[in-house]
This record gives sequence, structure tokens and C-alpha cells, in this order.
Amino acid sequence: MGAVNLLLRRPGGLAPLELDLAQALADVSAVALVNWTPDPLRATDVASSVQAALAGRAAVSMATGMIAETAGVSLTEAHGLLRAYSRDRHQRLVDTAHALIRRTLAPDAVITPRS
Repeated sequence: MGAVNLLLRRPGGLAPLELDLAQALADVSAVALVNWTPDPLRATDVASSVQAALAGRAAVSMATGMIAETAGVSLTEAHGLLRAYSRDRHQRLVDTAHALIRRTLAPDAVITPRS
């Protein structure tokens, strides 16, 4: 694949920790080279990623508001309930939010802790 050259200012080589870090740098560089593609990043790829992130954040905000209204708690507390529900079920936060918005998950299920 290649080589990584390290130039030191003092003789004596690298300390064990520095050697481990240098090996990690070489490993990450090798992975990056293997996965590198010569195709430039397209503006549509960036725009799609940003739109998806914003949509996910909006969904979480809407779901948080639904929980806050239903439970009569603050937005901070509602967000904590939403996160806890998702974490306990090993679900992504945005997936739980979408389920609430689509009404396939009731806000009461998120509010009431699982026993």
C-alpha cells in the first residue's frame, strides 16, 4: 500500500505511546486510501445530507413538543423522555420521533416508563 515516514528532531526513536499513535495514524491513512474515490463530492450530496439532518432535527423537535404538551412537562424534560425511550429500545431518536409524528406510537407510551 505504501509507507509513512516520520522525521524526528532528536535521536533515539519513538516512545512506546508515540509509536502506538504513529501506527494508528498509518492504519487510518491506509483505510482512507483504500476507500478514497477520485470522484469529487457533488453539491447535491452535500445538500441532501444537510436536508436530511434538518428534517430529522425538525421531527425530533415536533415529537418533543407533542410529549411536552401531553405530559405537561418542559421541553427539556420531554426531550429527556424521548431520548430515554429511544435508548431503552435501542432505536434511533429520529425513528422514535417519526413514529410519534405518524401516530404509530402514542405519546403516553413514551411518557410512561416501561416496567
